[in-house]
Amino acid sequence: MNMNIILVFLSVLSFLISLPRAYGDPWYEGHVCKDGMNFNSNSTYQSNLKLLLSTLRSNATHGSRDKISDGFYNATAGQDLDKVSGLFLCRGDVRRETCQDCVNFATSDLPQRCPVQKGAVIWYRECLLHYSNYSFLSTVDYVPYLCLANAQDSPNRSFGKQVRNLMDEAVNQALSTPKMFGTAKEDYSDFPTLYGLAQCTQNLSPDQCRNCLGDAISQLVECCKVRQGGQLLYPSCITRYELYPFYNNKLIASPTPAPPSPGSVTSSK
Repeated sequence: MNMNIILVFLSVLSFLISLPRAYGDPWYEGHVCKDGMNFNSNSTYQSNLKLLLSTLRSNATHGSRDKISDGFYNATAGQDLDKVSGLFLCRGDVRRETCQDCVNFATSDLPQRCPVQKGAVIWYRECLLHYSNYSFLSTVDYVPYLCLANAQDSPNRSFGKQVRNLMDEAVNQALSTPKMFGTAKEDYSDFPTLYGLAQCTQNLSPDQCRNCLGDAISQLVECCKVRQGGQLLYPSCITRYELYPFYNNKLIASPTPAPPSPGSVTSSK
């Protein structure tokens, strides 16, 4: 069979596998429980964590002050040693309902996967959720992270350079939008079209976003330099490239409002 036909078949197959499911749970990518600091059952910290997750879930569904959240929200609950900070980020090309469903699922799923840890992060294809006992809302989090590589090898020796150029374009797009979300597409005469995506959490400054994505791209190229596709997922930013169009152009083209102000809640305990 002609190699071009095989490559097209594999790309189409990967695309079909990657399509969001119409029904069911979000597409799980991975999670990390931050060991070393645990809380006790029925403690003040646990109450604050439940309050935080409820706040995030509510703002994914209803928004703040009757305003829909635009795919991102961060908040804190409690004080001093029992304070917990958290955020959710939905990928910039998913529908509002998909974002809501993903955050609702995540706020129940992650505490079950990390039942006693004070900090944890989980990534789905549609959204991410992150919470911790330390205040990270004004900083860039590079750890923990996930590198997910496509099973197929790249047939092009200069692929790493092409991926970097593609992702640099996606970063420039992300820095020019309120959502801090960008995509890029590169056509080559001797190689299949490349598609890329880059996004930051909206609590970061433009410089912080650029630094986060720059580091992620370097890690991505190193991790997946001979693969046809891959993802590098930080708690503060995400990057991905593939040989097929994996993002929703129609939703990307829609105008987006400015991000909402960070929220803050206080536990009754």
